[in-house]
Amino acid sequence: MSRDDVPERGWGPSVDDGTPAPDNPSAHRSFHPDQYAPKPGPRPPVAEEESGNPAGNPVHSHGRRGEDIAKKPQKGHHDTGPRGPSQRPSGTRDQSAITGIDPKDPPTAPRTGA
Repeated sequence: MSRDDVPERGWGPSVDDGTPAPDNPSAHRSFHPDQYAPKPGPRPPVAEEESGNPAGNPVHSHGRRGEDIAKKPQKGHHDTGPRGPSQRPSGTRDQSAITGIDPKDPPTAPRTGA
């Protein structure tokens, strides 16, 4: 017996033989929740320790933003100006920016990409 001799390929018989699917009234209810879903009940009370600002004061980041880092010149990085219709900044870097050593890479041949 070969695969071609098998009439069904994993589908149910109703899909393969062209018979219509039986009615499914729950499908209509699923797409009309305003008509069929019950109204929401009362909300539970909020505990005193959870009211107000339970997480404490907001935390401020001490990390540097990419915009702030880009303002300062960095060894091995070369600005190529804005690019494309959005005028986003772009640039390249040579081997000294990647490896941390100075491999005598000429600055006139910057490396593009990641």
